[in-house]
Amino acid sequence: MSASHHVTAIFVLETTPTVVEFYNAALDHYFITAEPAEAAAIDAGSAGPGWSRTGLSFKQGGDTPVCRYYGSVSPGPNSHFYSAFAGECSLLAQLEATTPDAQRRWNSEGFGFATSLPLNGGCQTGTVPVHRAYNNGFLLAKDANHRFSTDAAAIQQVLARGWIYEGVAMCAPQ
Repeated sequence: MSASHHVTAIFVLETTPTVVEFYNAALDHYFITAEPAEAAAIDAGSAGPGWSRTGLSFKQGGDTPVCRYYGSVSPGPNSHFYSAFAGECSLLAQLEATTPDAQRRWNSEGFGFATSLPLNGGCQTGTVPVHRAYNNGFLLAKDANHRFSTDAAAIQQVLARGWIYEGVAMCAPQ
C-alpha cells in the first residue's frame, strides 16, 4: 500500500451493551456476562470445556447496578449469582465477610452491569422483565445455579426440569 492510501477505521461504541447467555450441558449451568472480552474468552475456551452461547441475550442499562458473585470452586458452589436488589447484595456481602475461605461461600466480583428494578413484580414501560429461575441445587446436593432470561419459553424449559421460578429479577431495556 502506498503512502497516499490511508485506511480509516470507524468504531461504534454500543450504548446499550448486550448481556450474553452461555450454557454448559455437562454442568447444567447457565452463565451471563455483559463484558465482550469475557464472552470472547469463554468462546475461546477459557472457562473450561463445554461452554457455548445459547443464542439468548438481553440489553443492559438502567440506574441500578447488578452485583455479581461467584461461589468458591472448592468447596463450592461453582456458580455465579447476580442481583439488582440491594438487600440481596448486602446479605451476600455480609455472608462473604463472615464465612471463612475454606467454607462454601459467595465471593464478590463487583458489578456485572446496570439494569432497572422491577416495580410490584413488573417492569416499567420501555423495559422487559428478566426472569430468574433456580435449580434448587442446595437441596439437591449439587452446585447452585440460576438462569436469568427475558425469554419466557427458556424459563419454562428449566421449570419443566424441576427448577424453581423466583420471579422478575430485573428489567432490561427493550
